[in-house]
Amino acid sequence: MIIKIPFKTPSVNKLYSPFRGHMILKKEAREIKKEIAEIVEEWKLTEKGKEYYERKLIVSVEVYENWYCLDGSVKHKDVMNREKFLIDSIFEALGIDDKFIWEITIKKIQSVEEKAIITINVLEEIL
Repeated sequence: MIIKIPFKTPSVNKLYSPFRGHMILKKEAREIKKEIAEIVEEWKLTEKGKEYYERKLIVSVEVYENWYCLDGSVKHKDVMNREKFLIDSIFEALGIDDKFIWEITIKKIQSVEEKAIITINVLEEIL
């Protein structure tokens, strides 16, 4: 399964705010989560499909954007902070618990186009 998110996803550092002693998703984050769910809608799984994906999964996340400053140095952007929200949003929309992820890789891809590509494979198929 290959899911393409055609926009930049924000860092988790910018998605939560304190409310009555708890951290809650900001309105902006809820809207982005809804957009991701709409993209993932075409991948909506049947019960048989969920059964197939509720096994050991390998997930690959590629984050495309400009990772460099004008002087050529690397920008202070933590790609790991993007992964959590993205995976949570996608797996929630698919109806799969992310506890089935056994392996995950994240790549920064230098690009002028901001997007993310998430690939989900069943471990047994790859071996």
